[in-house]
Amino acid sequence: MFDIPLDTDSFDFDTIGSTSLSTPTYSLVPSRTEITLDVKRLDPHGPSWVYRTKHMTIDLGRRFWGTSSPAYGLHDKIEGLVKLTGHHPELIEDISVTLEGHLATTVLADGGVARSNTLFMHHAVSLPLSSHPAEGDEYPFVISIPSEITLQGVTALTPPSFYRLHLGVTGEIVYSLKVTMTRQATRMSFKHEPTESQTIPILYFPKTRPSDPPLADIPKPLSDRDAHFTSPSVNIAEHVDTFPLSPRWSYASSHAKHPLTPFQNSVFFSIPAPQSFASGEPIPFFLSLVFPDSPAQASLYTKTITVTLMKQLTVRSAKSHLRKLSSSADLDAYGPPVVRRWVLTSGHLETRSEYSEGVYLLRGWISAGELGRGCSWQVGRIGRLQYFLEVEIASPASMEDHIPAFHLEKEVEITTDCWETMNRELQSMGGVPTPALGLERCLLEKESEYEIM
Repeated sequence: MFDIPLDTDSFDFDTIGSTSLSTPTYSLVPSRTEITLDVKRLDPHGPSWVYRTKHMTIDLGRRFWGTSSPAYGLHDKIEGLVKLTGHHPELIEDISVTLEGHLATTVLADGGVARSNTLFMHHAVSLPLSSHPAEGDEYPFVISIPSEITLQGVTALTPPSFYRLHLGVTGEIVYSLKVTMTRQATRMSFKHEPTESQTIPILYFPKTRPSDPPLADIPKPLSDRDAHFTSPSVNIAEHVDTFPLSPRWSYASSHAKHPLTPFQNSVFFSIPAPQSFASGEPIPFFLSLVFPDSPAQASLYTKTITVTLMKQLTVRSAKSHLRKLSSSADLDAYGPPVVRRWVLTSGHLETRSEYSEGVYLLRGWISAGELGRGCSWQVGRIGRLQYFLEVEIASPASMEDHIPAFHLEKEVEITTDCWETMNRELQSMGGVPTPALGLERCLLEKESEYEIM
């Protein structure tokens, strides 16, 4: 049993009736999307991330999360310590710590393989050394991870660590912390290098959340059964957006060149607004088929509906003579965008009712992927991960020459976590930002070199 205090001062009672805040399910056995925090890892005397060179020992603190590299969350900061080791510390001139973020892309095409590596984040600090450095001296440092980046005129949230290989296209976002020691070359023997460095891979998994509380269900349209009902988009519900589906003839239809005007504003798709949803949560939707002059046609369409959530990766690789690019590189330095898209989940229709003659209303839902594993992101105009809801209503094979199909594509934002959980989480973790550890799954797939979808 868990006793959770309710903060009524910060609770928005205006949302009651239009939203649903579900109670979390507790279990002694974690699911595959959850982790168990080992008490030993939370022990202040537990193991730490320690890296050594000939003249430095770098300590990045305790191993909290059980990841392959140090992991950080939204609004987090990298705190560490550089300890001087080895001989002749008096020769040290400077120690710098640099945080970098790169987008690496690979595109396999007929002309070969195009690779590029774009630097989109660079933040360096120089450690203030004592006037007489000695072996054993310790120099702490702190580098805040920016929550936003601006590249090519586009400002967006700093993207998470990421890897995806799909049909000859690879997109990878990597972060690293580089600690560099510079020593006086004029006073060193030829056997010693004046510069010594250690590059440490960093994992960045920021938690993102919808901007508004979730809408559990979409209410029915107005109760007045108007015989001339032509569009459910008028006041169907607050916090709901309604979009018309576009009619189109099949390629085999002899009517392919005929106008589709009579079929405009016949099919509508309604989803909560804004279109921002937590990964793993159900997205409710509402379909309206409005054919008052052809009730039989409306009935046929109710049997050919598919709703899918698509995941799309778009990347641009550098042109053939360029490989490594800085954040100031112009878009002209890149080739055309290459898009790869795949199905993430499929929707489910739950209820169907006849609102009036020739007007059918259908309810359903679709899962926003797997719990904690989804996150929309963008890096300038050269890399982007998006999610789209695709609604297809096919014309029956025997009727495709006479009635059109319908189509709608609507982009939605997918976040790692549910609405309004950050404050409770920070309090429970003593102010330590928790990484979105579900995002690590895509990095584990890097080793496989083939799709695991």
